[in-house]
Amino acid sequence: MRPINLSNIAEKAEGEFNRLKPGAYPCTIMRVEDVPDKEYFWVVVDIIAGDYKDYFSDAFYADKDYAHRLCFSYKESAQGMLKGRLHVISDCNHGFDAEAAINAGKEQMLVGKAVGVVFREEEYYNKKTGEFEMGSARPDRVCRLTELEEERNAKPKPKMLNESQKRAAMERAGMRQAAGTVVSASDDYSDDIPF
Repeated sequence: MRPINLSNIAEKAEGEFNRLKPGAYPCTIMRVEDVPDKEYFWVVVDIIAGDYKDYFSDAFYADKDYAHRLCFSYKESAQGMLKGRLHVISDCNHGFDAEAAINAGKEQMLVGKAVGVVFREEEYYNKKTGEFEMGSARPDRVCRLTELEEERNAKPKPKMLNESQKRAAMERAGMRQAAGTVVSASDDYSDDIPF
């Protein structure tokens, strides 16, 4: 075994995990990744204050950007939402014009800027248990730093799957639900899914 230095490591009990609670947090934009063929860019954030400061800097999240990123679409149909989000970022950073940065094709200027981010839980299909469960809180939307304590931001409602999304999730998992039990999609059952 290689030598390990545990002298500066905080002790944790087995199974102890500081799971992020849904709510609004002050964040900084860590990275911006443009995906030009899809006409959007990812905005990767981390929390900069409070009990969850640097939450996503942990090695566990090194390859899990999906847990702390927002999609900023610049498709023509989404440009109004993009403009609104950029206005929020500008409001959080006195003297910075996020819209001007984007108009100039300089999306990297967003890196290091502060913004409020609302994290909410999302329902998902757990293939291992065959159940729909609530996942970890993930970024849902941006808000002004002055709006973190507002009810809709501080206590966001979870994102629940509708019936067609539930069917699609089960189909992607290769499962169907029949008579209240989970079975393999390869079994010979009716195509009726009871929701």
